[in-house]
Amino acid sequence: MSENNKTKKQTLKERLAHERQQGLLSIEKSLQYLNEPTYYFTVGQEVVYGSLKNCIIKEVLYNGKVYGLTGKAISNNYGHPYTYQIYRVAAWMDVRPVSHENTSFASNQISKLNFQNSTLESLLHLYYYFGIDMKSDYQREDVWEQKDKELLIDSIFHNIDLGKIALNHLSKEERLKRNADYEIIDGKQRLNALIDYYENKFEYKGKSFNNLSWMDKRIFKNHPIRMAIAEEAKTKDILKYFLMLNRAGKELEDLHLEKVKRMLEEAEAVLL
Repeated sequence: MSENNKTKKQTLKERLAHERQQGLLSIEKSLQYLNEPTYYFTVGQEVVYGSLKNCIIKEVLYNGKVYGLTGKAISNNYGHPYTYQIYRVAAWMDVRPVSHENTSFASNQISKLNFQNSTLESLLHLYYYFGIDMKSDYQREDVWEQKDKELLIDSIFHNIDLGKIALNHLSKEERLKRNADYEIIDGKQRLNALIDYYENKFEYKGKSFNNLSWMDKRIFKNHPIRMAIAEEAKTKDILKYFLMLNRAGKELEDLHLEKVKRMLEEAEAVLL
């Protein structure tokens, strides 16, 4: 073995030892938050950790709560990529077994329904200047009472999350038919309450929107909300999404859910 090769091996060994030491120091701060493992690995076992290749367990630490492992990373090196070995100390839930399962649950998602950060002002702009159809067949009637609407406004001024709003951008044919560019998929009751307050149809703590200070009006308009807009989604996809949202803890009458389920069955039957 040449002296140069021996020096390179020693340098790699020293670097890996340094990475191990740094990893141990870093993970110590997190140990108190780690739950008991529900699965375990042994030394020498191949695992998956992030984007590293050829990950091998080198150490089992803290009764399986932490693992030391080596793997190969890739450096782009300005268009001249190369791989190099690294040592990582990782919490158990970040290390996963090599899986050959071929699941495809994500294929059930509605196409292009991605939630992004927006503001109430942007949502209201869509309603007033492009139109949002609030009367789709699968939607409930207006069921919120005055106290429900006031609680929503209270959430805004206490900087509490309002949940998500989902819209569907209608096809040209549907836009002409409904005289609106969008339809509401989820969030009808909340949007109705926001519009009613913006139009001075009820008061919050004795104040209509017109009577708010300039600062409070800006806080209302700038309040963040997560919003998604599907592009010409199919009826069956919209109905599926509506049902899945409302089975996950949102209160909805059983009769109304059954109505939407029947609509979905009819929509799917048309495609057969």
